[in-house]
Amino acid sequence: MKKLITLITVLTVISGAIFAQTEEPDFYTQQLNSQESLEGMKRVILNASQDGASAEFYALALEKLVYFLPNIAGSATQQKDADDLGQLLAANLGELQHTEAGPNLWRAVDSYTNPLVRAEALASLGKVQAVDFIPQVVQLLSDLNVEPGQDPMVREQVAYGAIIGLEEYKDSSGYLPVFFVTVGWYSDRIKSRAREALPKIMDNPTEPLVSVIRGSSYNFPTKYGALQVLEASDVTTQQKAQGAVAALNEGWRTNISQSAFRSTVISMRKLSLSMIRRYGTEDANVYPLLERSYREGSDTEEQIATIAALSALASDDSARILSGFLMDINTRLTRGTLTQEDERMVRVIIPALGNTGRPGARNALRATVQADWTSTVLRLAQDALKQIP
Repeated sequence: MKKLITLITVLTVISGAIFAQTEEPDFYTQQLNSQESLEGMKRVILNASQDGASAEFYALALEKLVYFLPNIAGSATQQKDADDLGQLLAANLGELQHTEAGPNLWRAVDSYTNPLVRAEALASLGKVQAVDFIPQVVQLLSDLNVEPGQDPMVREQVAYGAIIGLEEYKDSSGYLPVFFVTVGWYSDRIKSRAREALPKIMDNPTEPLVSVIRGSSYNFPTKYGALQVLEASDVTTQQKAQGAVAALNEGWRTNISQSAFRSTVISMRKLSLSMIRRYGTEDANVYPLLERSYREGSDTEEQIATIAALSALASDDSARILSGFLMDINTRLTRGTLTQEDERMVRVIIPALGNTGRPGARNALRATVQADWTSTVLRLAQDALKQIP
């Protein structure tokens, strides 16, 4: 009998706890629905928040709050209360990952003017995975990317929330809008946050980034930025090389002598050359570009980077092109028109040619050995010949 009484007591306690847990949200919902003023809504929402209300309650509260906004007529106090509550409710819904709150979160983005509320709602849209609103978030950030407007700080705050939201969505459609933040008008803080988000949105961003590099509607700073992001991303060496060849091609596509982006284009070409050297490529289209980088490059640094890339590729085409460079210098030596730059460059070309290990390199190296070069250059050519099978 004593055991039976004890069991009944335990069940009573458990059922009471369950009843309290299930009835409490209903109580706050009833309280909220009975409120017709912002002050009353605020009191109920804050009390419910302290007690850990349900996601359904927060979604209802946000919906009611958004519909109440037009009734706020110039009261600074009421506006602040509405903003604080909107931010609190959006954050709670995101934390609870309540997908059904998507429509109300987007209403908050659309209805509020306070950038902090809008940012919180945008971030929470991604957190709750309200996928129906991905196009709207993408379009919103794309619009912000166009220009800073007269209120750049406000626009940055909203963009920050959109970046987080798209990072949480992990949808490929959000990749380029977030990338454009990194090369846009934003402050370094916002750009840095966008760079952090990129690898979380897409594991393999090769296709969108290469499309930017090749795209005729993008300027050179944007193309260069795309190449830098691709280089830093966790994709295969082949995919990085694909972007590098595309960027080198863009770097020679137009005459940049009078361009305001001249220094950017040169930097893009040099990064492309460095990537081709490190990652290699099977794309035969790279060889005319490499030859042009040597013959028409901006400076000695670009020429040396080209020679290093050709040497690393170690193909028959590499040997042919490097041999051509060497024979040109040999000809100037014979004609007595050799420059100090030629003497420097020949010491770079000869080892690079030997490193290719290609039989096609042999003739140019033999011609160098037979020319009237200094003992240092002759020794380099002899050592290079030993590397040719």
